[in-house]
This record gives sequence, C-alpha cells and structure tokens, in this order.
Amino acid sequence: MKAVEIADGIYWVGVIDWNIRDFHGYSTYQGTTYNAFLIMDDKITLIDTVKKEFAEELIAKISQIVDPKKIEYVISNHTEMDHSGSLPRLMHKIGEDKPLYCSKMGHKNLSRHFSQKWNYHPVETGDKLNIGKRTLTFLETRMIHWPDSMFTYLNEDKILFSSDGFGQHYASMERFDDEVGDEIMPHALKYFANILMLYSSHILKLMDKVMQMALPFDMICPDHGIIWRKDPSKIISSYLNWCHQNPKRKALVVYDTMWHSTETMAEAIAEGLAGEGVDVKPLSLRHC
Repeated sequence: MKAVEIADGIYWVGVIDWNIRDFHGYSTYQGTTYNAFLIMDDKITLIDTVKKEFAEELIAKISQIVDPKKIEYVISNHTEMDHSGSLPRLMHKIGEDKPLYCSKMGHKNLSRHFSQKWNYHPVETGDKLNIGKRTLTFLETRMIHWPDSMFTYLNEDKILFSSDGFGQHYASMERFDDEVGDEIMPHALKYFANILMLYSSHILKLMDKVMQMALPFDMICPDHGIIWRKDPSKIISSYLNWCHQNPKRKALVVYDTMWHSTETMAEAIAEGLAGEGVDVKPLSLRHC
C-alpha cells in the first residue's frame, strides 16, 4: 500500500499487519496497523515508527514522498516495540545525529532498548517545536498506557497524534472513520476495554488538561487502526462515557450444567431479571 496524504503535506506512512491474531494475549481477529506520520515542512518530521519486521516497508513509504535522509526530526510518542522497533534501522538510514524527541521516560526506555548515543531531546507538557510553517505541542500522557506515553499536537492543522489513545486493532485498506462507518466503534471499545480501561482515572484527568489547554481537534491520528476525521468529538465523548463506567441495565447469566437443573435455575434468574426490565441473555459455556 502507498503512503496516504491525510492533510496538506501530512502523510500516513504506517503499515498494515493483516495476519496478526494475538497481540499481547489480546485477540486481533481483524489484524492491526502500526501508524506513522510524515510532516513535510522546512524541518521534515516523522512521528513514530513501526514494528521491527516492517522497517523496510516504512522506509519505502517515506521514500515515495522524500529521501528519508532529509528527515530532520523524529518524534517517539511511545516506546513500546510496535511503535519504536524500527527506530534503529531508521536512525541508521537518516543519521544518528538527527534530533529525537520523546518524554523523559521515553528517553530512559529508548536509551536502554537501543542506543545511548542518539541525539535525544526529552520534552514535557507544553513544550513546543517549530518545524517551519507549523508548530508541534507536546503533552505527556503517563500511564495511557505506559509511563513514557505522550501525545503530539499539530497546532496549525489541529491534528492530535495520540499514540495508543483512541486506537483500534483493525486492519483495513481504508484510513479514515468515514470510510468504514460505525463498524469501527466496537473495535475501539474492545481496544479501550482491554488496554486502557484500567487507566480510566488517568484518562479523565488528561481530558481535563486538554480542555484547559483549549486544543481544538479536526483530526485524531492514533498509532493503531483508522484515523478519526469525520467527527473526532465522537470518539472523545465515547471515551469519557467509557471511563465513567456507568452500568447499563443489562445482564449476562453464565452457566454450565450436566443434567439441566442448573440450566433451569439460570433460566429462572434470567426471567426474573427480564421481569424487572433488564436486558438479559443466558449463556451456556458449552455453547460459546
């Protein structure tokens, strides 16, 4: 697949992993993507890389747009290997003296994983980087979902590069939410429930911080799955709702039975719940 221009002079240069079915014990029956983004400006900037085994594909996509050696800045929003695994190959290609921006914890992780000699520039919330006609603002997002995590905001284009936040494990030739429709939301919910729900309190604090910074979003670009461009507020409001974990009047009665007596009890419980207006479903473990 070719690089995709997602906004004027801004390109998706990530890769699609069609075949992965297990991601840290999380079933990924529809594959995933590892998203990386190239910003063409006076100082050409790459945001994140991809899994190690896809390094050459990343470099090939960049080469469709520009000679990779012309990249001036690299930003690492998250040091987990699916986003940083290609860094050694990339830095060797573009020059290990090129500035690499990351959080303080990101600096610690990357220097231990890879090289202590790279030209690291640790950043904090509110720090800015001018790349020519555009300015990037950094936002630390510790424990969403790693201590090193951070977001990068492109001020002029109102684009948030959100690392693992707002992502989905979803492999598709389409790059945007409006190209796939509502079928993406269950994947976003599953991703949240399996990876980020534990950090709901951190996410709510982050949302408050973003509101205080008054950052408008025209597009949200996560490191996995599709890009939110039609209505970024939809996924933000969904996250707020999921983080509050407000229970719905729904119940699942899970049971196993040998001689059907337990099944009879489960059905009685389900009928009682239904009588109280609860949306209920009995589920036999033998028929899952």
